[in-house]
Amino acid sequence: MTDFPALSSFDDRRLDSLRRRIGWLCQTLRFALVAYCLWILVTIATFWSDESTVVSHFASLKVDVEGMAAYQRLAGFGVSFVIWMLLVVACYAGWRLFSGYLEGRIFTPDAAGWLRSLALAGLIAALVDIAARPLMSLILTAHRAAGAHMVSVYLRPEDLSTIMLLATLLALAHIQKTAADIADDNAQIV
Repeated sequence: MTDFPALSSFDDRRLDSLRRRIGWLCQTLRFALVAYCLWILVTIATFWSDESTVVSHFASLKVDVEGMAAYQRLAGFGVSFVIWMLLVVACYAGWRLFSGYLEGRIFTPDAAGWLRSLALAGLIAALVDIAARPLMSLILTAHRAAGAHMVSVYLRPEDLSTIMLLATLLALAHIQKTAADIADDNAQIV
């Protein structure tokens, strides 16, 4: 007869040991994800609520938005809010990933799936942000005369590093999923 309580006790000790080693990191990252989402939302709202800040920012990009209407700033906020929502999806996936780690699910298909979701949502948010820049300049120059509308296309240096980081996380998620599948296949053989 198999002694199940002994196995359960062994699993509990392993999980407690795991939590002692990575628990603080997982909890810190989970709360950092929430703080980041809130910080970005406040930053977006603060930016779009101050016309002089918007004018100054776009002037540095050589886009004259002087004299824009309030509805244009509201539309700009709307575009930024959509991108923020994609960021929230990525952060939610990160929260679920680190919650799974706290529960002992580290090299599992579940963990690989949340890592993949985090990377994909982040990558989509970054690409939508880049693609939305010309739209944003059109929205903010809509009040100008017909020939003075601008389409501003630009990349920032951090765009490439963000995309490379998220692509690396996506590759790691694929590697983890493959490793978890192989481990599962081997466990079924034994």
